[in-house]
Amino acid sequence: MFDKAKTYTRKEIQALVGGEIQTYLPQRNKQILAGCFNLELNPDCPVQIQAGKSGKVKKKAELVMSQMENEFPVFAKEGKKSKYYSYLGKYRCVGGTCDPKELAQAEQKSGRHGALSYVFNLVPADK
Repeated sequence: MFDKAKTYTRKEIQALVGGEIQTYLPQRNKQILAGCFNLELNPDCPVQIQAGKSGKVKKKAELVMSQMENEFPVFAKEGKKSKYYSYLGKYRCVGGTCDPKELAQAEQKSGRHGALSYVFNLVPADK
């Protein structure tokens, strides 16, 4: 469905997978359909994703961590100003944490001190 040699806008991704357009984890019927991440905020993407503290962001992290069997396409863009996402492949969540020690380590990488609710981990869907 997606090509690693092409880039995609959020509208193109939404048209192909569905779900909301203004979220990092679009969903439908409580199932995560894709992951759309900013590399400035998630320097270890796609292996580790940092979830902020806002209510919706936190709920999405909890939802993806509850769906470890769910495989979904993952996309990343270079920074906040970029409109184009690269397709990284199909992934699934293998867990996460809200442990303050692990959050602090992740925050050092992204510079988002005191701004994280969870970090969660993704692996390629074929593993």
